[in-house]
Amino acid sequence: MPTRFNLFLLCTLSLVIFTTACQSAASPHATIQMKSEEEQRQIVDEYTFDDYKKAFDEVVIEANRLDVEEPLRKWVIRTLAEEKLYYETDLTDAQVIALSTEAMRQDVAWKTVAKEQYNIHVSAEEVDQFIQQGPDQSDLPNHLAYASALGLSLHQLNHQFDRDLYEKNTIWLKLKLELEKKYRTDDNNELVDRYEAEVNAELD
Repeated sequence: MPTRFNLFLLCTLSLVIFTTACQSAASPHATIQMKSEEEQRQIVDEYTFDDYKKAFDEVVIEANRLDVEEPLRKWVIRTLAEEKLYYETDLTDAQVIALSTEAMRQDVAWKTVAKEQYNIHVSAEEVDQFIQQGPDQSDLPNHLAYASALGLSLHQLNHQFDRDLYEKNTIWLKLKLELEKKYRTDDNNELVDRYEAEVNAELD
């Protein structure tokens, strides 16, 4: 399975992977079980555009059934996409809402700590450049199918729907340099862990 840092970077492919064993806020003692590494690898290796499109179409239908408003709806779609592709556990509606709400809260805190404690700022132009140099060049079937299921062009998906994710990636490029100096390591996994601990301390 990819490292946690690589999982973090996978948000540039329009999917957020929260952790390898998420704790549901709706059921604090229940651990979400992931599909096996073999099953996940099989999806990556074998899924076509049509396979992903079918999965994401079902995700959108399910999100519409839950009838939540933006910005939470966006996070609900991301949670359901993760469940569809990577979770062995079938989430309840309450778990989907709880996980999505927590992910949205974590995202705000993550960016706030970077701004207020590390003075990290990124401009709209910097985010656009990040997107143009990477996600806009994507021909990955999961990325294209995700856009199609949402009724968006790839450009609209990247620059509008998932812009918040790419803003986070752009912030990380600057933040990582500060964390390397602070913690005297360039180990990506360790830096992600240490920064997550800082963010969680702010949330407690």
